[in-house]
Amino acid sequence: MTEINEFEREFVIRTQALLRAYNGEYKLSHAINCMLGLIILPNEMLEYSHNEIWNKPIADIEQLNYLRLRFFEPIRRKTKDGIECYRKTFRILLKKVRNGIAHQNISPVNANGLFTGVLIRNYYSAGKRDMDLEIEFDRRELESFALFVAEKYLEE
Repeated sequence: MTEINEFEREFVIRTQALLRAYNGEYKLSHAINCMLGLIILPNEMLEYSHNEIWNKPIADIEQLNYLRLRFFEPIRRKTKDGIECYRKTFRILLKKVRNGIAHQNISPVNANGLFTGVLIRNYYSAGKRDMDLEIEFDRRELESFALFVAEKYLEE
């Protein structure tokens, strides 16, 4: 893998610090913004990584056992014979979460009128057909996930 450049490393380190120190009014929005930056910026580098964590099945990563994956059948391609799916790895989960956020398939989760979490969906095709991911995060889960992603990037 290409080594993380200084800007990417500094961005990840600063984002970790922001996540840990933020005490403002908009904690969930802040966590979403940090997560988006952590997924999009270094994501392209993962293609070249040899770190086994990225290709490890999600179910085998103990630190992520809190994830609320409502649906995860990551579509790789559709053919005349049917649908071919990716393995359910950490790398593919990040790709699908990134796509879901980037394509604005993110919905608020409300409890008693308060914005308490987000629901992220990804669709393989336009027109919101062929959903292949639905995951829910509350603020703490989103922060934990973002910090875990940052930690793994920095191990590169």
